[in-house]
Amino acid sequence: MQLRGRKRSTAAAMAVIGSLLGGAVASAPPGFLAGPSAPDGPTAAPGTAGAAGAAGVGANGTVGPVLDPGADTPRSAAEGPAVWPRPQSMAADPAREVPLGREAVLVAPADADPHALRVVREALRKAGVKTLHEPEPGEPLPERGTVVRLQDAGAQEALLALGATAATDLPNGGYRLAVGRPGGRDTVALAGVGEEGLFHAAQTLRQLLAAGGGKVPGVLVRDWPAAPVRGITEGFYGQPWTEEQRLAQLDFMGRTKQNRMLIASGDDPYRTTGWREDYPKERQEEFRTLAERARANRVVLAWAVTPGQSMCLSSAADRAALGRKLDSMWDLGFRAFQVQFQDVSYTEWGCRADLQRYGRGPEAAAKAHAEVANELAAHLASRYPGAPALSLLPTEYYQEGATAYRTALARGLDARVEVAWTGVGVVPRTITGRELAGARSALGQQPLITMDNYPVNDWDPGRIFLGPYAGREPAVAGGSAALLSNAMQQPILSRIPLFTAADFAWNPRGYRAGESWQAAVRDLAGSDPREREAVAALAGNTTASGLKQEESAYLKPLVEQFWKARAAGDPAAGTELRKAFTVLREAPARLTALSDEAGPWLERLSHYGTAGELAVDVLQAQARGDGAAAWQASRSLAEAREALAEPGPAQVDKAVLDPFLEKAAAEADAWTGVARTTGTVTKDAQAWTVRLDSVRPVSAVTVMTDPLPAGSRGAVVEAHVPGEGWRKVGDAAASGWTQIDTAGLRADAVRLAWAGAAPVVHQVVPWFGDGPRARFELADGGRTDAEIGGAAQRVTAQLSALGPGEVRGPLSAQPPAGIEVRLPQTAVVPRGGRASIPLEVVVAANTPPGTYQVPVAFDGESRTLTVRAVPRTGGPDLLRTARASSSANETAAFPASAAVDGSPSTRWSSPAVDGAWWQAELPAPARVGRLELHWQDAYPSAYRVETSADGVTWRPAAAVTSSKGGRESLRLDAPDTRFLRVTCERRATRYGCSLWSAEAYAVTP
Repeated sequence: MQLRGRKRSTAAAMAVIGSLLGGAVASAPPGFLAGPSAPDGPTAAPGTAGAAGAAGVGANGTVGPVLDPGADTPRSAAEGPAVWPRPQSMAADPAREVPLGREAVLVAPADADPHALRVVREALRKAGVKTLHEPEPGEPLPERGTVVRLQDAGAQEALLALGATAATDLPNGGYRLAVGRPGGRDTVALAGVGEEGLFHAAQTLRQLLAAGGGKVPGVLVRDWPAAPVRGITEGFYGQPWTEEQRLAQLDFMGRTKQNRMLIASGDDPYRTTGWREDYPKERQEEFRTLAERARANRVVLAWAVTPGQSMCLSSAADRAALGRKLDSMWDLGFRAFQVQFQDVSYTEWGCRADLQRYGRGPEAAAKAHAEVANELAAHLASRYPGAPALSLLPTEYYQEGATAYRTALARGLDARVEVAWTGVGVVPRTITGRELAGARSALGQQPLITMDNYPVNDWDPGRIFLGPYAGREPAVAGGSAALLSNAMQQPILSRIPLFTAADFAWNPRGYRAGESWQAAVRDLAGSDPREREAVAALAGNTTASGLKQEESAYLKPLVEQFWKARAAGDPAAGTELRKAFTVLREAPARLTALSDEAGPWLERLSHYGTAGELAVDVLQAQARGDGAAAWQASRSLAEAREALAEPGPAQVDKAVLDPFLEKAAAEADAWTGVARTTGTVTKDAQAWTVRLDSVRPVSAVTVMTDPLPAGSRGAVVEAHVPGEGWRKVGDAAASGWTQIDTAGLRADAVRLAWAGAAPVVHQVVPWFGDGPRARFELADGGRTDAEIGGAAQRVTAQLSALGPGEVRGPLSAQPPAGIEVRLPQTAVVPRGGRASIPLEVVVAANTPPGTYQVPVAFDGESRTLTVRAVPRTGGPDLLRTARASSSANETAAFPASAAVDGSPSTRWSSPAVDGAWWQAELPAPARVGRLELHWQDAYPSAYRVETSADGVTWRPAAAVTSSKGGRESLRLDAPDTRFLRVTCERRATRYGCSLWSAEAYAVTP
């Protein structure tokens, strides 16, 4: 990421926060860790790609329903094997597949792409072909073996015969591929458009052969890239990639059909302050080798120069020197160039002549930058006709809309120069087509290169970002002159998100982030299932980034399933969750090949895996009543959590793993009683004593110590009985876990006493028989809204056991007439545990609207459930045809009308003040019964809803005092409503109030 020092970190952090809240060789093996594998996941059938949209990416950039990077998405026979990037159109017919034996025939014209030929030859050999016949043009074909035709007239004829349409409308890089038996001969036909098309077809054939199992699947493919230029930027600050790493990355790019690699290393002095100097001889040789590999993978090698204030921009000598530097890089094999001015000042110049020529301010800087870029562009065009256009990374590369700098730049820039931007924000959560169009408009319709700062992590080096590419609209790929993803310093790990970015850039409308992510994990891990599990776990727990993707999402359903099964008393509860934790614990040993790059994160996850296993072990032991095993695992869990609390260089998920461990530890402590406050503790050389506040019936005593040393003696549990003194109630167990039933013995103290060496005591817990056995509460404050004559509403009774055993008993309710409460006859709460018991509330038809009180009881404890009977609602959304207004809009980009325009990607946003309001005027009066609000991340913690018949006199309809944002459904009964207003009384963030959408529904008869 092209930012400097502290300025870099601060600017990046603020830009991330702002984007979240404020708006503004080609056939190398695909598996790095193992041998070749064929990733698998559905491909778009003919005619479906356009309709699919950005599948897998929800509104506002969220990843779709596939959340497990280690999962497999089923495929139908009509889809055929997976091909990545996902083809624009691919259909399969098992009846058209052809065999592939030990012999095959390869037919290609003399001028066919030699790199595509190499890919096909190697793919055929890996698929089992031992003899590959390659007849000269005009020679008869051998009678045996499947024929593979590339780009010749025979290929064109076979394609037409097999149903492929003509290639007249395919763009450069597009291709056609078909399999079948034209003329009765087993045939595979490939033809591409432009210099890269046949190479792309060869990469598709490589994947088909790897998945064919001795056959070539019967597919018909018509495919092309949406983004003409797709690739990677090596633009992070830190140690640049080595020659070996860059070569491997080029091979990866060839396999994933990417065609541009921009080298813009932040800490490379030969492209920054030392740009006038030539690279050392050894570096020059590295670049020549790199260029050769790039050509073999059909990748254009690009280089960026950042002269900044080390250049006198008005100097003819310096401009000539800059041109000579680009010439020297051309001689080394670079074929595309970028000039960068992202770190320059508007008031400080590299020489006095610049101040005299340009003056100061943004317009002056823009004029200077345009002149330098124009002269470089003209130099390249005259010297290297047909070379890719020069691109410019301007000083304002992430701002939104027109500015003084941008306007002046657009006025002075040559039309041949492409302009780079990162989206709105340095690391934007989303990039939309509207933002792209806005940037082009602000920059005078110059072609835009989208340099996406994902997954680069130099702004947060304690993290790695391995989630899928998301939050970018299809128009970003199709509307950009190039779409480049800025990689992390870890080149191998970067391939997971870069794989998905390549998939999106190729076919954004058919893109499914979750499936692409799965394929990326398989591509990196190879065929070993244990390594794939570990790579998936690493990726799944390191997805949090500026794209705001959910981390550890694959673990969430396992955690939820565990708690539900535990509450239901299922003895198998935790089996699958523990397996997932085992994968985390074993990840460093399974992924030794990734230790150089991922070592700190693997170790961190391993510690979490250990703690997770122990947490499950504790709770399983408690569920089966094995106190000794539970206590031993509990002590180990405490040690594991202490180790996790130590700061380290690597950060991983905290949204799922830590809460699970905290909850597990709390439940474990509730079961043992270690967290209970039961009296005053005194310690001396011979005893650990708990003195009670008064004489109470003690039903049991639990003692927790370290295991007693061999040969220890005399450790006993005693109770102090008033008028009698200390009475022995049992011996302490050598395991360290002791529980003794004292049958309600009345005492005012309990203790562990010993003779000889003192044991390590953790806690002595008396359990009492004179209080409630369970805590009983109703969720959501014991309030619910239920439609009259409508569906049942669910309310949860939350029960917590307070004693040394399970609590079992009836749950009862006494509703008034018209209200029905359905509940189980018996509720069971395990010792130290909680149980969530669902209650269903039904309001009968013809019940008058109003508020009803329902007493609910369990084990002698009673609570009141408040039921508000509300009229039924339905019909169309009243606000879709309403006229919206507001107290003020943050900018013109976030108008009040955006909340009712039906688009999931637009929103209203207010200035950063309390009291801002949003209002809708309905076309006609209505009795409004329900309001649905969808808040953006900037939401009010408190707000009120009012209605009016005339827009002058307002009536209160609802008040929310502790909003959590997101989606909220409010029940009203507001007759004669023509105007509806939402007032943000108190903001939850330092930003304004931002509303994605508002919907209102009328009361139905």
